[in-house]
This record gives sequence, structure tokens and C-alpha cells, in this order.
Amino acid sequence: MISNVCLLIIYNHRYDANIEKLEKIYKNRFNNIYHIVPFYNGTKENVIPVYECSFRFEGYVAQAMKQISEKYEYYFFVADDIVLNPSIDETNYKKWFSLKDNRSFITFTKPIREMKDWALRRSFMDPLPKFEWYNGTIWKDEIMSAEQAFDIAQKKGVGRDEFCVDLGMVWKARKNIKKYPRLFVLFFKILMLGKQYCPYPVWGGYSDIFIVPGKKIYEFSHMLGVFAAMNLFVEMAIPTAMNLLFEDLVEEKELETKARVLWSNEDRDGIEKKYERNYNNLIGGWEENCLYIHPVKLSRWEV
Repeated sequence: MISNVCLLIIYNHRYDANIEKLEKIYKNRFNNIYHIVPFYNGTKENVIPVYECSFRFEGYVAQAMKQISEKYEYYFFVADDIVLNPSIDETNYKKWFSLKDNRSFITFTKPIREMKDWALRRSFMDPLPKFEWYNGTIWKDEIMSAEQAFDIAQKKGVGRDEFCVDLGMVWKARKNIKKYPRLFVLFFKILMLGKQYCPYPVWGGYSDIFIVPGKKIYEFSHMLGVFAAMNLFVEMAIPTAMNLLFEDLVEEKELETKARVLWSNEDRDGIEKKYERNYNNLIGGWEENCLYIHPVKLSRWEV
């Protein structure tokens, strides 16, 4: 029998103390919970150890799925520093995220050109070398062909020009040239030869929360494992795999409720001060139309 949903909590780094806190938060709302924790060597049965860099935590998913024998209708992945609306549970999550008929959810995705300079800020973020150069991984026979992938993108209304790096992107990223010297070479290459096309369609997007149907979970996790081996940045790997494998992809802009994202240190300090780093205070003052809050560093909070 296939169970309704599995909640999988992804930890970027090993914070064992958060396991108990998150169990306390979610145990009465979800019957099936797994914690995906890098380098974990403890004894808790529902904690899955993984071995990968946090910049490529898509690899966490691939490794974790090999250790889960149960089958679920949906797999609900959420970062350990996201706090979901306290009303969301396994009986109503589909309504909150507009899930039906094998739909999947992610906050947002955009083709790399639309992501602009974000896609080039660090060497680990630039997707072109991962597909252009041999980096120790023979990947072409492990995932769908580039031709098939571009066909899917085209059917979604995204042409090849949206999967390139142009002069404007490099120019906007120029402040990061000390961190990523290749920008200098890339700038003159584009100046002389024109915009550089990625050999494979790549989307970027927010990847700290995503929900996928069980129907394609193993195909999805396999693609993520290959992307991790290729060193593709997680916030490109997950949006790309979801766009290519799931026909009906729901994004937050389609939902009635919206997330509260704390982009700055000032925002994060403000919420910690307002609720005195107490989880009960936070949910007691929760705004009804807030889908989730991110990040909330529970290692600093009382739960």
C-alpha cells in the first residue's frame, strides 16, 4: 500500500540538536518523517546519513532515496531552517500547495539567462563548464539527451536563447571577478564570439522546499545524483530536473499564500528579537497567509 506523503528534512550541515526540535514540531502533523543529515553516525532510525557537499545537496536526495524502502504518493522535501505554516499537515498539504494529478511544487524557477548575474557569481555556480568540459563524470548516457531536454523546454515556451550567457550577465557579475577569474576570459570570449550557449537547458531557482510525486521519484533522484557528480550547483540541479521530468510544475506565484523570506541579516535578527527566539511565540503570532518562513536557525531557538 502506498502511503500519502513522506516529509524529508534536509540539513545543509550536521546539526544533530535540530533533529529533536524538528521531530517535536512535525511529529503530530506527519506520520512519515526522515531527516537527511550529512555525516550522521548516530542511532536514530529515521535519520539518513549522506556524504556530499552542501553546494550540491541534490546528491543528498539521490543517496537518501536508496535508503527508503517505503513507497509514497508524494515526497515533501524541506530544509531544516524552513518553518512551515503550523496549519500544514499530511491531511491538507495538497490544498496548500495546489497539488493534484501528479503536480509538483517548487517556489520558483527561471532559465539561466533570466537569472542574470546570479548564475555566474562563483565558480561552483557557473553551469557551462559542467556540461562543456570533462570533469571526471561520464554523464551523457545517464540522463535524457540534450536534444530531448531542449524539446521539453521548447514545449514549455522556453527557447535556446534563454539558456545562454550574454555580455550583460558577465558585466553585472564583474564585482565577483576576484572570486571567479573566469569572468574575465568569458567577457572577452563573448565580446569576440557572441553569447555562449549552454549545451544543456539549465534553470535556476529556490530549492529549499520542493514536493514531487512518487511516480517519478527514482528517475528524479537519479538525475539529481548525476548532476551532483557533475558538480552542478544545487539551485540549478533541482529546478532543472523538475522542469524536465514534471510536466505540471506549480510555483509559489500561483498560490494564494506566500512565503516570508528573510534575505538580510537585519530581517533575520528582527524576527529573532520579535519572537525572542521562541518557537511557540513564533507560531502564536503566525500570519494566516504566510506559507512558510525561511531561514529560521532553530539551533538558536527554543522549541
